[in-house]
Amino acid sequence: MLKQKRRKGHNYERICIGCGQFKHKRDLVRIAILRDGLFVVDEGQKLGGRGLYLCPIADCAISMVKKRSLFSKLKHPIGVDKRNELLSQLKRHILWMSGDLIRLW
Repeated sequence: MLKQKRRKGHNYERICIGCGQFKHKRDLVRIAILRDGLFVVDEGQKLGGRGLYLCPIADCAISMVKKRSLFSKLKHPIGVDKRNELLSQLKRHILWMSGDLIRLW
């Protein structure tokens, strides 16, 4: 698989942690961890803190969960209760954005 390079002058491109493709920032869902350790789905993409981006489709979300890339890339320990809460928020948000009516995980 060829590694994609960010094109020069395209500062709004981000990489999806599910599929690994560069896409425009507005087409992705941002997951942020705030200073107090709270994980949120950042709908406005304006919150501070470390953030990761994910395509709003079920395939990328399933891939992210299988690869466990979300929690390894956030570089922050997370408990089971917080992880389940974040995954349920993400699931609702992806279903709302994409219209995929399948069961994500």
